[in-house]
Amino acid sequence: MDLGIKGKRAIVLGASKGVGYASALALAAEGVSVSVSGSNLERAEAAAKKITDATGTLAVGFEGDVTNSDNMNALYESSKEALGGPIDILFNNHGGPAFGLAEELDEQELISEFQNMVLSLIRMTSLVLPDMKASKWGRIITVGSTAIVQPIPNYVLSNTLRGAIVNYMKTLAGEIIADGITVNIVSPSSVLTDRTRQGARVNAEKQGVTPEEILAQREAALPSGRFGTTEEFGGTVAFLCSQYGGYCSGSNWRLDGGLVKSIV
Repeated sequence: MDLGIKGKRAIVLGASKGVGYASALALAAEGVSVSVSGSNLERAEAAAKKITDATGTLAVGFEGDVTNSDNMNALYESSKEALGGPIDILFNNHGGPAFGLAEELDEQELISEFQNMVLSLIRMTSLVLPDMKASKWGRIITVGSTAIVQPIPNYVLSNTLRGAIVNYMKTLAGEIIADGITVNIVSPSSVLTDRTRQGARVNAEKQGVTPEEILAQREAALPSGRFGTTEEFGGTVAFLCSQYGGYCSGSNWRLDGGLVKSIV
């Protein structure tokens, strides 16, 4: 099935591994030129090479430091130059914050992670919007979490801040859909990634069990009976970015294996 996005250009944040890499790969497989951004330039460049080797589509690695506004601006301009034109697709992603309990929340850590998880994504979104509005076409995807509707124990920073970015994106979606730009959230709660494994290690230490036992417990609790894959996540992103996703906007697309019981 041709998704009709060959020749488009995308910036994918946090694309060195996990759901970011899978999304960049899925877009490149559809002929989308990709700016592969990561906190480590060497890893970003290596990921970009793998994507180009696998798909034959242009992918270029860049450093993307979400703590530095000048770096975000440079990433945007460099991506346009390297890919040969305005950005059509933005995939907002970042590393997850530290784990912790609500009663132990540190105010300075909250402020710092607000910069990383909220302000940086709003900044990048604001950079791509003018060109998208001018072309009357654009796709903005932001990585969310089922914590938006069902907070996850020991994830207080993520639970708190993802709500802020999701509500910003929901507000934006209603403002720009008439310009041909869609805005969606894709939430990988039960997708097996390094972040999932890291959380298992933290919880295992607290409970005095092994990470493997924690992962097995989580998997057994899923109605699907298994974790999702990053490839399934990337495929969802590619569809939402396609010509067939033009009427899908302002929604949170959960990849959770049926874990969350709410339908909203």
